[in-house]
Amino acid sequence: MIKIYGSTNNKNIHIDTSKTLLGAKQYATRNNYKNVSIRNGYNVKLLEYKLFGKWYKYKSFLEYF
Repeated sequence: MIKIYGSTNNKNIHIDTSKTLLGAKQYATRNNYKNVSIRNGYNVKLLEYKLFGKWYKYKSFLEYF
């Protein structure tokens, strides 16, 4: 399957924007989105969020164990 990066709006709708993570971050910054996600088929996973001008990774549930 093809991996497509994009942004997720406040209604948790994924918007395809780029083939790279950097391109998705740039698009999100220019269009005032706070989340970057990846779509693989019909599945979407949140990767990073922006807080005070800096990007942070989401922690996976399994990283706590």
